[in-house]
Amino acid sequence: METALRSEEYITPEEYLAAELVSEERHEYLAGVVYAMAGASLGHNRIVGNIAGELRSQLRGKPCEAFATDVKVRIRRQTAEFFYYPDVMVDCTSGADTEYYAEQPRVIFEVMSPGTARTDREEKLPNYQTLASLDAYVLVDQARVAVTLYRRTDSGWERELLTDLATGAIALPTIGCELPLAAVYERTGLNGSTHPTGA
Repeated sequence: METALRSEEYITPEEYLAAELVSEERHEYLAGVVYAMAGASLGHNRIVGNIAGELRSQLRGKPCEAFATDVKVRIRRQTAEFFYYPDVMVDCTSGADTEYYAEQPRVIFEVMSPGTARTDREEKLPNYQTLASLDAYVLVDQARVAVTLYRRTDSGWERELLTDLATGAIALPTIGCELPLAAVYERTGLNGSTHPTGA
């Protein structure tokens, strides 16, 4: 989702977390600077819902679970800390109900708009890749059928581009899931389905 409205004053992670508990808006935290989150389009939300729904169905009865939109990920890089709200993430730590962020996600999805593509690729990608727990980072283009999958391998991170709506699927073997692109883009109009009114 797009970010806007920033505070130039340095804020500690503790101050950020305390403020976020009572805030009516969501904010991301980048090494002391806080950015308010802007709203998302219907198309963005459809894709997020499709991904989360597929994951929840496939993960039912398994240790891992999917979270959408409102759960933060905490990243520590040397002396800096970052808190992001991924569009969808999969966590396998069975965190307590009282927790507000995850530190060991296995898979993270970001649904890209023209306004967020640079941030998702150039800022979040290297930060997310520092998470030792992360197996895959998935970027889903909301304007066209195009999914970029960054997968951790023994030799480093590998990149895969998926564009075939008929046969393409996001394979996530470490959590036992596979998401067909047709399901990811369901009801968006990009998969040949009819747009609901107002899309």
